Amino acid sequence: MKKPNMVFIIADDLGWNDVSLHGSDQIPTPNIDLLALSGVAFSRYYSHAICTPSRSALLSGKYSHRTGMQGYPLSMSEDRGLPVTEKILPQYLKQAGYATYLVGKWHVGSSRNEFLPTSRGFDYHFGHRGGFTDYYEYTIEETFSPVGTVCGLPLFRNLTPAWDVEGYITDVYTDHATSIIEKHDTSSPLFLMVAHNAPHASNVAAALQAPPKDVRQMRHIELVSRRIFAAMVKKLDDSVGEIVKALYDKGILENTVITFVSDNGGMTSGEYQNFASNYPLRGLKTSPFEGGIRVVGLMWSANLNNSDHHWNGYMHVSDWLPTLLTAAGVEVPSGIDGINHWENINLNAASDRTVMYEIDDYTGFASMIMGDFKLITGNINEATSNYQGAYLRAKMGEEPNYRDALSSSTVYKVLKSLGRPFNMTNLSRLRRNTVIECDSTSTSICQPSNSISCLYNILEDPCETTDLSKVHPELVEEMTILLKKEYATRIPRKVPVYRDPLAVPREANNFTWNTWVPDATPF
Repeated sequence: MKKPNMVFIIADDLGWNDVSLHGSDQIPTPNIDLLALSGVAFSRYYSHAICTPSRSALLSGKYSHRTGMQGYPLSMSEDRGLPVTEKILPQYLKQAGYATYLVGKWHVGSSRNEFLPTSRGFDYHFGHRGGFTDYYEYTIEETFSPVGTVCGLPLFRNLTPAWDVEGYITDVYTDHATSIIEKHDTSSPLFLMVAHNAPHASNVAAALQAPPKDVRQMRHIELVSRRIFAAMVKKLDDSVGEIVKALYDKGILENTVITFVSDNGGMTSGEYQNFASNYPLRGLKTSPFEGGIRVVGLMWSANLNNSDHHWNGYMHVSDWLPTLLTAAGVEVPSGIDGINHWENINLNAASDRTVMYEIDDYTGFASMIMGDFKLITGNINEATSNYQGAYLRAKMGEEPNYRDALSSSTVYKVLKSLGRPFNMTNLSRLRRNTVIECDSTSTSICQPSNSISCLYNILEDPCETTDLSKVHPELVEEMTILLKKEYATRIPRKVPVYRDPLAVPREANNFTWNTWVPDATPF
């Protein structure tokens, strides 16, 4: 049997309530939605609370604390990366005959050549190596002592700085992705990862950036910052549509598995605020509350047999490696944390995952999901633990018609041409499967600390309003023992982060954020 092509699309800091699939008509995302509504939408997909840990888990199939990649994400001037001893997803797929491409964000190590994508299984990489980039100027600023604020180019084409690029970065990445698909030699299966910058905030001076014509289409949104953010999400959704169309035009869509996820929850406030919304969930990016780790996830394939187009099982970002390897007919390695869900997603069967961990010894918190319950402990910034997003719903005009947005979308037209038209009569039922509703009338807000653990039944109380630690002390004790045992397996994070002045962009390195540490140098 011919191996399936795989396209894995990652959004950056996209919140739970930032796709119309989850019930809000404020920001239409028809292309993303239709992939879920005609494929499989995940309602209990979890990631790590911030970007570097999430991407390391995705690539390695291991919790980030097992590889030392937990906690605050990598800076451009930090000599750290996903250990080269870890065999990662593109290496397995390349070994199985796949042509492997990465377009967009990397963010799991760029201080040494051995950390870079083309040293880790990708045949080709075009994109930014760090946590984000300016949408038009393609720069990253960092401020650290004793250097001050410095700025450089993080955008590379393999090992060459990409100074020749022009355009809005979401469009630039879309054009590169569709070009790869168009030129792909179909004698080999394709693995294409598209890791968008959107809708992550950019540098402080111009954090939110979108083409004016797209911003104007969001005038029904009252808050101007949210309006710009919505336009950034629109461009992301347009990109998904263009990628699907390119696969169809190439004649390979029917043998392609498409995945779309967010790397973590939205950054509603705080550092790199992008005005994303995780409503009605509690918390945001960097937090172990649901708003930080329960994120958008979906899979589409013409060969999926899940007639409900919905999967309610637990899935963790580390599960992608074994799941995609199974879909590709590649043997799943031992010694990983990830669990294969390919068959269960396909057949809408119960998940084999019952436990998930979020361990961050850099920030100083830990959480654990076991069955219906979730335990959170440690020091968590109260500002990242509260309920945010309701104010972002304010409108000053009529929201776009959802059905019209779907029927005029690129994916809708492609599905129709493919002979698999989406049946609008099922829309309300399918969309209802993905909506979270919370009863917050009996709230007993618990704020975790080193001496206080909070317990929630996230099946019945997904918005974590009611602490049950005093109702189920025996469960708190059991989960605490298991959490401590898991905590002991971590590779500790170095504190504080050392920002190396040798990394500073200067004339000698063409004002780029390039590698500066020789391979195999001891840490």
